[in-house]
Amino acid sequence: MRRLALVSILLLTVAGSASAAISNTIRKGFNVADGGTLTIDASVGDIQVVSGGTGVAVEVVRDAQTSSQSKADKVFRDFDVAISQNGNDVAVRIPHQLNDWHFFDFGNPIDIKVNVRVPSRYNVDLKTSGGNISVTSVTGTVEAHTSGGNIKLATINGAANVRTSGGDIDVIGTTGTADVRTSGGSISIQHAGGNVTAHTSGGSIRVEEALAAIDASTSGGNIKANFTVQPKGNTRLSTSGGNVSVSLPANVNVDLDAHTSGGEVESDLPVTMVGRQTESTLVGKINGGGPQLVLRSSGGGIRVRKM
Repeated sequence: MRRLALVSILLLTVAGSASAAISNTIRKGFNVADGGTLTIDASVGDIQVVSGGTGVAVEVVRDAQTSSQSKADKVFRDFDVAISQNGNDVAVRIPHQLNDWHFFDFGNPIDIKVNVRVPSRYNVDLKTSGGNISVTSVTGTVEAHTSGGNIKLATINGAANVRTSGGDIDVIGTTGTADVRTSGGSISIQHAGGNVTAHTSGGSIRVEEALAAIDASTSGGNIKANFTVQPKGNTRLSTSGGNVSVSLPANVNVDLDAHTSGGEVESDLPVTMVGRQTESTLVGKINGGGPQLVLRSSGGGIRVRKM
C-alpha cells in the first residue's frame, strides 16, 4: 500500500507539472506595401494568417510546459524567435536548438501559436513541423506545408499549394489553381475556380463546386465532384478503396471513360456508347463529347449524376 501510494503521488506530481505552463508573447509590427511575401518557418506550432488593415502585425505566443521559470527560460532559448523585414517581405523563423532533455520532460516541452495579420494583397509561404495552418482572405499565392496537422484555407484569390503528412485539408474557396496533398487525411474543397490537383493516401476527396479540371486520387476513400459549368479541361477521378460520384449539368459535353473492378457504372445522363460495354464499364460521349472525364475505382461503384 505504501509503495502504491508513493507511485500515485509521483504520478500526480508529474501530471500537475505537465499541466502548468509559463507564457511568453512577442509582438512586432512592420510597414509594408501590397505584394510582399510573409515567410514562416517553424519547428513546431500552429500558424494563423488573416488579412486586414495596413502593414504586417506578428504575434508569437510561446507556452513552456513547466512551472519552473528557469526551465521555461531554457525552453524559450531552445525555441528562439527571429522576426525580420526585408523591403516589403517579412520573415518569422522558430528553429529548434537540439539540446539534452531531462527524463521527466515528457512530450513536447512547448506550445507555440503564430498569429499574423497581412495586407489583403500579400503572398504567404508557411511551414511548420508540428501544427495546424489556417489562412483567411488573402489575395496572392499561398504555400502551406505541415508535417503534423490540418490545413484550412478560406477565400484565397490566387493559387494554393498545400501539403500535410498527417491531417485533413479544407479549402473553402480559391480562385486560382489548387494543388493539395495529404498522406493521412481527407480533402474537402467547397469552391475551386481553377484546376484542382488533389491526392491523399488515407481519406476521401470532395469537391463541391468545380469550374475547371480535376485530377484527384485516393487509396482509401470515396471521391465526389460537382461540376456547375462545362469542364475546361480533362478530368480524372481515381480511388482504390471507395466509390466515385460526379455530378454534371444536363448540357455538359464530355468524353466519358468509366471503369470499376468492384461494382457497377451508372449514368443519369444519356451516353452515346463506343465499343463493348459491361456493368463495370461505360465508355462514350455525352452531348457529342468534349474534354475527357476518366473515372476509376478498384473497390466500389461509379455514378454519373445530373445536376
